Amino acid sequence: MIDIDEALRRFDEKAYAVRLVRGVSRVVPFAPELASWHSLVDGLSTLDPDARRPVLDHARELTADSGPQRALWLLGALDTADSGISVFSGVSTAVGLYSAERGERLDALETDTQQAVDATVKILALAASIHSLFPGNPLEKVRAFRETETGQILLFYVAAIEVGLPFADNLLQEGSGAVSTLWERFGPPQQERLSAIVSPEEVTGAVATLKQLLEPLDRMAETAKEHVKPLAQAAASYLPTIVDAGDKVAGVAATGADLLPVYRFLGARLVAETALRRAIAEGRTRDDDAQATTAAAVPIQYTRSADDLPDAPTPRRGCLLWPFVLVFGLLDWTALS
Repeated sequence: MIDIDEALRRFDEKAYAVRLVRGVSRVVPFAPELASWHSLVDGLSTLDPDARRPVLDHARELTADSGPQRALWLLGALDTADSGISVFSGVSTAVGLYSAERGERLDALETDTQQAVDATVKILALAASIHSLFPGNPLEKVRAFRETETGQILLFYVAAIEVGLPFADNLLQEGSGAVSTLWERFGPPQQERLSAIVSPEEVTGAVATLKQLLEPLDRMAETAKEHVKPLAQAAASYLPTIVDAGDKVAGVAATGADLLPVYRFLGARLVAETALRRAIAEGRTRDDDAQATTAAAVPIQYTRSADDLPDAPTPRRGCLLWPFVLVFGLLDWTALS
């Protein structure tokens, strides 16, 4: 089992993956911002400062469920070459970004089909992780995913860095969406590739979920096309110094080492945030139910409904003589005065 706090603690503000995501987000208008928290307790304090320990404990329990654990593994595997999902497009993208910063043209679709294939399988694996992590039908799953801050960042990063930037010259000139075009060209074989490591049900769910992701991914890739140069420059400024040596980069790609574990970082954040939001919502529901139960136990003394009025109280004996007593009392008092 993957411990969520251990996964989060691997990435502090100095980590290259964190700096890269934050750097590229800042250069595109309306891009989502990355909040600064790197533990479950800090995430809870950010999302709900008034939350208490039971909410934190419940969130930690939720991250241990099979769905969140599956999503953690799927997203983390995208950074590892020997996982069977991603080969080396993360490294290739980093090198491409660095080259773009120096003014070279990105023409990845024609020169590196493998990168296009890897981008496609990453999108499919992202859809599979959403399918595992969220309840409901594909539309509900994607809607819940997009309501999280980390989900918005993941969509932006995939669309901008994996598709919009390296394939801007190739795909976005064809009229159709960049991600949709990639899926049409390389999607079917990647279903078979994913089925080698996940169940047929997960593949089916991933494809159905992906169809709901295409439209927002296409829009974000189109936006990224207009910011190729600042994106490349921002990304290159946060790359490790290993990119400066081409032979070392080739060695990293060949051995499958992780250069920029962005998906491992964002995967941990997504699972943590999803569990925290669910624990907060369920905690508030329990509080509301408890308050309603307590209020229901209080006897009803007054009502405005004619349907449930209590029986009228029985008049006390002698109450009809009271006006006469009052009148005679007044007469006696007048006579005395």
